[in-house]
Amino acid sequence: MIALAGPERLEDLKSLVTSADRFLTVALPAGSDRADAKERFETEWKSARRRVNAEWSEGELAELDDVVAALHHGDGAAVVLVHAKNGATLVEWLQEPIVASAVYEGPLPMLATVIEGRQRLIAHVVVETDRAGADVTAFDRGTVLTTETVDGSTEHIHRGHFSGLSQRRYQQRAENTWERNAHEVADAVSAIARQVDARLVAVAGDVRAQTFVLEALPADLADKSVKIEAGSPAGIADEVARLLSSIVAERVTELADHVRDRLPHGTASVDSDDIMVALGEGRVQTLLVHDDGSGQTDDPTDQLEPRLVDQGIAGALSTDAEIMVVPRLAMMNGPLMAVMRW
Repeated sequence: MIALAGPERLEDLKSLVTSADRFLTVALPAGSDRADAKERFETEWKSARRRVNAEWSEGELAELDDVVAALHHGDGAAVVLVHAKNGATLVEWLQEPIVASAVYEGPLPMLATVIEGRQRLIAHVVVETDRAGADVTAFDRGTVLTTETVDGSTEHIHRGHFSGLSQRRYQQRAENTWERNAHEVADAVSAIARQVDARLVAVAGDVRAQTFVLEALPADLADKSVKIEAGSPAGIADEVARLLSSIVAERVTELADHVRDRLPHGTASVDSDDIMVALGEGRVQTLLVHDDGSGQTDDPTDQLEPRLVDQGIAGALSTDAEIMVVPRLAMMNGPLMAVMRW
């Protein structure tokens, strides 16, 4: 099974939860599709700030004011700030929008939204190819890791005015050139995809060149590679986003099936109390979490006890378990479900 939110992607969160005994978590909408987006973002922060408990010093809130002021509201659809009391502040941009701002204070940070955002940022490679070469770009965690341009031969690519046997010979030479170029592209794609451990290779561009490139890719990448129909940059981005969402959905289904298969053998659980015990014993391999936002209130003084969801996440972080944020599944009795190590 492929982990989408394994320990290596959550190491900073593991350090965060042990850095303090009180946390402030603020989620803010941050879309940039309106003329007044900057002003709306500032207003969202001011509104959230007014809901913060008086226990936070003016100095700490002033630091948060500076953090927010330095943000560019268009870097994502939303942003989550997690501030450890008398400590550091985590800033996490989300690519998916949120409906409204949220403020949570408690002994543990509210990290499900952050983890869900990260599990969608899957390492992948986008290839924009034509018959002479390609631009190959690798992405991970929402950023460009590397870009490479492959410039193949253009000899015989442009058809001349031939007829009969001459035309067939020229066309064969052109086909041979396209295939050689495709193999050069495939070599570059293979090297980059393995370098970033890509879970998806999306090939866009000239239809014939796409076919040649896909056929030239090695077997270990063939199952991860798909042809993109869209031609514009926006269309390619939308199609890639849809494919990445499908990978996440497949992983959720795979884990749910794994839990169902292992329940009779006692190596999986849907009982939150049992799972918390197993987390304390280091027996959880993968924790599935559904966070419906319960536990948040408009009165921060009510938030003195950690939510079960946050306790589960903290326990999984401390034992290097995979964490997967999932929609509400019918087989869940509570917010937690787990696959055990033993």
